Amino acid sequence: MLKDKIAAVELQMKAKLNEIRATFAQSGDKGSSVEASFGEFLRKYLPRRLEIGQGEIIDSRGKRSKQTDIVIVSEDHPFTFTPELPGLFFVDGVCAAGEVKTVLTSQELDVVLKNSCQFKRLKIEPGKGTMICANPSDIKRFYECPPWFLVAFESQLTLPNILTEIDRFAIRAKVRSGKLVDAVFILDRGWLINFGDGEGSLQFRTPEGKSTVGWMWKESDSVLFDLLGWLSIVIPRMVRFEPILARYIVQGEYGFFMDS
Repeated sequence: MLKDKIAAVELQMKAKLNEIRATFAQSGDKGSSVEASFGEFLRKYLPRRLEIGQGEIIDSRGKRSKQTDIVIVSEDHPFTFTPELPGLFFVDGVCAAGEVKTVLTSQELDVVLKNSCQFKRLKIEPGKGTMICANPSDIKRFYECPPWFLVAFESQLTLPNILTEIDRFAIRAKVRSGKLVDAVFILDRGWLINFGDGEGSLQFRTPEGKSTVGWMWKESDSVLFDLLGWLSIVIPRMVRFEPILARYIVQGEYGFFMDS
């Protein structure tokens, strides 16, 4: 029943895209409307403890992301943003982040990969007493820096071509695939997901029951449903006892330092 409901929502979002195209002439206005539509979808179907925003993300070492279309934060994140306007986010309270594209082109994919690489340089500082319940693979991969994804309503590239471009970028930029985008969801095609070492909570298994390693792609007519499933499994869940904001506003100011 849930899959059918999400499929109906997906059809509505595609119809909304046609309405946006008929309404706006400027690509920026179209993009903002598409991002808002997708953000409302996530806000409706993700757990109530999470909130959705947009803006830039920083860490306690001074690293900063590019402007990010979708930022999903936990209840621990301080109130430094509103849903309608760009805000400033602290990676320690971010559960996942990503970008939304109306039509994915080769040029836009290259920019997206650069942005994901910059985001993956951010580092979470859990703080004293933080409780984490996850398998070792997920802790290593998603609890140091949250998952990052790309959503596109349409694509000029096939799924295999997208994977080829990701591999080429990783070689050219000399970065490991785990330090780039973690998943790509194309509404009119399907998805690509990096399953890491194959030992995480989310696995893709062959008919023989063997867990696959690295990137896999699959055509799908239920992409939004697949996206929600991916997010529900890979989003980090931790119980924090140290306030996030304290590490940013205390350390180094007026001679005060937090004991780490």
